[in-house]
Amino acid sequence: MGAAAFAALLRERRLSVGWSQDELADRSGVSTRSISALEAGGRRPRMSSVVRLAEALGVDPDTRARWLAAARETDAPAAGPAPASTPPLPAPPPPPPSPGSSGPQQLPMAIRHFTGRARELRALDALLADVTPGCGAVVISAIAGTAGVGKTTLAVHFAHRVADHFPDGQLFANLRGFDPARAPVDAADVARGFLEALGVPALRIPADPDGQLALLRSRLAGTRTLILLDNVREAEQVRPLLPGSTTCLVVVTSRNRLPGLVALDGAVPLALDVLSREEARELFARRLGATAVAEQPDAADELIELCARLPLALNIAAARAADHPGIPLGVWARELRDSRARLDLLSAGDSHADVRLVLSWSYRALAPQAARLFRLLGLHPGPTISVPAAASLSGRPLTETRALLEDLHRAHLITAPEPGRYTFHDLLRAYAAEQAAALEPPQGRAGATRRMLDHYLHTAHRAACLAYADDVAWHPFDLARPAAGVTPEQLADRQQALAWYREEQPVLERVVDASHAAGADLHTWQLVGAQVPYLLKSGLWQQWQRAGETALAAAERAGDPGRRAHAHRWLGQVHRSQDRQPEAQRELRLALALFEETGDRPREGRTRLDLAIAHGEVRADAEAVAESRRALALFEEIGDPSGQALALNSIGWYLAQQGELRAALTHCRRALDLAREVGNLPGQASIWDSIGYVHHQLGEYHEALPAYHESLDLRRAVGDYFLQADIHTHLGDTHLALGDPESARADWILGLAILDDLQHRDAEAVRARLHRLDAAPGATR
Repeated sequence: MGAAAFAALLRERRLSVGWSQDELADRSGVSTRSISALEAGGRRPRMSSVVRLAEALGVDPDTRARWLAAARETDAPAAGPAPASTPPLPAPPPPPPSPGSSGPQQLPMAIRHFTGRARELRALDALLADVTPGCGAVVISAIAGTAGVGKTTLAVHFAHRVADHFPDGQLFANLRGFDPARAPVDAADVARGFLEALGVPALRIPADPDGQLALLRSRLAGTRTLILLDNVREAEQVRPLLPGSTTCLVVVTSRNRLPGLVALDGAVPLALDVLSREEARELFARRLGATAVAEQPDAADELIELCARLPLALNIAAARAADHPGIPLGVWARELRDSRARLDLLSAGDSHADVRLVLSWSYRALAPQAARLFRLLGLHPGPTISVPAAASLSGRPLTETRALLEDLHRAHLITAPEPGRYTFHDLLRAYAAEQAAALEPPQGRAGATRRMLDHYLHTAHRAACLAYADDVAWHPFDLARPAAGVTPEQLADRQQALAWYREEQPVLERVVDASHAAGADLHTWQLVGAQVPYLLKSGLWQQWQRAGETALAAAERAGDPGRRAHAHRWLGQVHRSQDRQPEAQRELRLALALFEETGDRPREGRTRLDLAIAHGEVRADAEAVAESRRALALFEEIGDPSGQALALNSIGWYLAQQGELRAALTHCRRALDLAREVGNLPGQASIWDSIGYVHHQLGEYHEALPAYHESLDLRRAVGDYFLQADIHTHLGDTHLALGDPESARADWILGLAILDDLQHRDAEAVRARLHRLDAAPGATR
């Protein structure tokens, strides 16, 4: 079992329903890229992803349990010795015999500290099999990547590895495609230099460029020659240099993706990213000594991340540390923490060993509108940005922005971790922000920031209205019109809204911080308010607490008691959910006093219900009933039927905790009638759970099961992820009471997957149930 077994199960089910990976992604909210990796067996799935995929594909509970079991188990390691930090590469096939004498050997010196790139070297080695007579075309590899990522280093290292396969010579030329001081080198100039290296007398080299290129192709025909064309700007710069010989290998490096060379000339693309953490640690170990890195692992890891795992930056940082062997690595890490000074520090006093200068060569090659978008992306907090958000940030139309983002992507100034989303590493982000500060006027930066905040605020508000329209916990609030140029995302329904929340949650967390730092107190509070229902129902406690604290700080700075009341209530709810009941009671009572002061009676009543739950968490059930009755009286006074339904359900639940089961059932059924009248689906879900619980306590297990299933269906419909775990726990208890331990196991496993995903305290209680079940006499798995 393990990742491979889960991959087979997922792929089989997806194909059986006839869906593509894109269709499954749309229905499940799991990205296409993740689904592809899971089906390839290359990634151990998160439990939440398994649950979402299972729900989307409509698998039965037994199959879900089997999927979760497969996902939880680790693939057995292969027999044999433990792998080294960099897996050994297969040796390239031996070179065929070649007549003739040794040709030119123009390769630059290989880097002594070359590290990692095992996958990329395997891909390049695989090209050698195609360098044979009769294959029909010259073999070309196009290595592309951002500035400083090590394209030339990889190409040169590979060329030295395989030089023996090309006894007729190894030719090298730097075409200076991005050199700000010199124009790109013309193909004919490269051809003339190659002809001279191949021993063609100067008098026999034609004067005209076409003649030089033709003679070069003629001299290369039938030879086994490796040609390394470095730092290419565009395909047209190298296309005339491509030999016709099928026994030659051409390696091209560029900061651009060169799609034309791939499409028209059959080049094999190889995109180069930053180093993995393991490769970066190995680089440091080679340059600083394995002992120094092993003795300071935390400082080394921080330094690696501050260098964005960019090889150029890592080598500069390693060189500085090596020059001062007595200084701990933590000192260098502290210096680099200041993002404003980071680019200053990552320079070795050489134009090719200065991160800022090397990045500038790619930036200066951009067209004006693409350069402006790159600068403005430096104002976005990350980690990723969608096309509509980038359009709002720049104030440009969606179609134009998409094209500009693709320009930046081709130039390797941004990456696309998944379709329609873009990012860049921290050093590029720092450089972009630096350019924005230098070239964008203050009002331009302020305008871009306002458009960005409006984009996320208006889209989040729309998402909340769609996803939680029937939830009394959510009330839309008045928004100012968005700034000119803002293009909020066009969400159509609840599923799109929930998918947007899932995708953007890491971004929203940073946007709230950026809004608060900019002093935009109203935007900050509203951004949090528009996220609270999602964070609450998804069980994202830490994010919810942090957002609530920021909202409270913004409300206090603005001097707004109404917003302060909401923020205190949000914090009370999250403290209660994390079992910090004294803190919960304090925050909720502060909220209650402020709601009373501002005359917000509906929120006063709901806060009393929150206090009832806090009492219940410490088994003070009588106090919980009393607080719920006070809330019911208030809701009856102001004519709020949804509030009355919630209060009646709360009374019923805590009466059940005290053993007054028939009275509890009466209150819950009255609550259900009211919730149905007003169409409150989340309220109905909670009430059905209470009804199922009361029937279970009465021993009426066959009545409990359908009530729980009604609750579970409603929880799924409204995207109430966390509370689905509660229902699965209750279903498992009831199945066990009915003598069906395997159904109990299946439900408990599903509930545990959610709780483990959320790192919730209730996970241990469910895990204990499973342990008891496994330990029972005659238990089977």
